[in-house]
Amino acid sequence: MNVMEKKKLGRTDIEVSAVGFGCWPIGGQFLLDGLPDGYGEADDSVSIRAIERALELGINFFDTADVYGTGHSEEVLGRALKGRRHEAVIATKFGFTYDEATRNVYTKIDVSPDYIVQACERSLRRLATDYIDLYQIHPGSIPDDRIDSVIHSLDRLKEKGWIRAYGWSTEDLEAAGKFAARSAAAAFQHPLNVLVDSPMVELCERHGLTSINHMPLAMGLLSGKYTRSSQLAADDVRGSVHAWVRYFKNGRPVPEYLDALDAIREVLTSGGRSLVQGALCWIWGRSANTLPIPGIKNPAQAEEAARAMAFGPLTPEQKAEIDRILRNLDTEASRAV
Repeated sequence: MNVMEKKKLGRTDIEVSAVGFGCWPIGGQFLLDGLPDGYGEADDSVSIRAIERALELGINFFDTADVYGTGHSEEVLGRALKGRRHEAVIATKFGFTYDEATRNVYTKIDVSPDYIVQACERSLRRLATDYIDLYQIHPGSIPDDRIDSVIHSLDRLKEKGWIRAYGWSTEDLEAAGKFAARSAAAAFQHPLNVLVDSPMVELCERHGLTSINHMPLAMGLLSGKYTRSSQLAADDVRGSVHAWVRYFKNGRPVPEYLDALDAIREVLTSGGRSLVQGALCWIWGRSANTLPIPGIKNPAQAEEAARAMAFGPLTPEQKAEIDRILRNLDTEASRAV
């Protein structure tokens, strides 16, 4: 696997790099129903340099959302791609409501036809582009009786040329199956990493879709930067009390995940890989349909992610060894209870 390797996005002709650039961190600080939901402060000039460096090294897939920084992530990405829009594949999301002025995102969702059009218009303006490559439903759950309406709205946006393809960020297997069967979806986005697998991968394989993987580094835990004594700030999403933040609790790494990382560290870092690179290589070894999108905040992180491509996927033997180690850990933990 070389730095410039590309793959097709689902069944489309859109070519994307084997690793993407997760734009959640460059949105800076914002709130979800009053609780911190960003990765701390972001320096826009550093974010722009990171995007430029990613492009130089062959990363062309940039995944953002209208709620990351309540529009700020999209704006920064649009500025960074000025004059280079043709080099990038932009993915963004819609469906959560928010207040740009207070930087507060609400759990109230809106996937009505009118809102989808308005949300797309706002994203196009902030991204300084006249088309979005991949437009994704952001809420992981929408009422079953709204799925066909959302598909129709997205098909209309494709017909108008506002978007090239669409998908959904969800872990709901049943709903995703219905969506895939009824629509021209190109991708599903969902969490996936060496510590927490997902059956969404097989669903994507069955339908010929791309499995876009957020949290491929377990919110940074797989970078190896954190220990049992680490304490993240309360204004960081990992220091908040969101129930869905599974790798950190009250700003501290969950000990069981640190233990698991220690146990598989040697396999992940074999062959000269860093931990980050090993984690990405595990995902590529998981399926040819995967596309990990680590959150990136600076040029060094962009370089580390891009250079993981040179190592290629973990071998079946390496993956089997990791599976064996993690199964043994689970067995020991069960005995200890």
